[in-house]
Amino acid sequence: MSVEENKELVRGYVNAILVNRDFSKFSDFTAPGFYIDRSAVPQAIAGADALHNQMDMLYGAFPDLDLQIVDMVAEGDKVVVRFAAPGTHQNTFAGIEGTGRKATWKGLVMYHVVDDKITEAWANWDDWGLIEQLR
Repeated sequence: MSVEENKELVRGYVNAILVNRDFSKFSDFTAPGFYIDRSAVPQAIAGADALHNQMDMLYGAFPDLDLQIVDMVAEGDKVVVRFAAPGTHQNTFAGIEGTGRKATWKGLVMYHVVDDKITEAWANWDDWGLIEQLR
């Protein structure tokens, strides 16, 4: 795939899986064994069920979460996305009861694309910055 095709694949994954949470399309974008190595989580987020649980937790705490691609750059088989995710803290997140505050979670994720599928991702989200906005 070309760099532009890799970017379109990642954009499709973000919209279908992360924004619309249509996990029936998970295998359309990801290879078997897909995982996310997330800096703040000791274990990788492996597979559709683990990611689905994470997204349910986020959207449960921030029902109006608006996950946005701010920037996307790519080279070779890697695509990097800079995200902003504003939302209103309505329910418990990281042990903090819903505050009603608006907050924006920011992060960078690098996706690895092989043979038209995302095989793995490395995510670095500013969890501390988000928690500070909720306090």
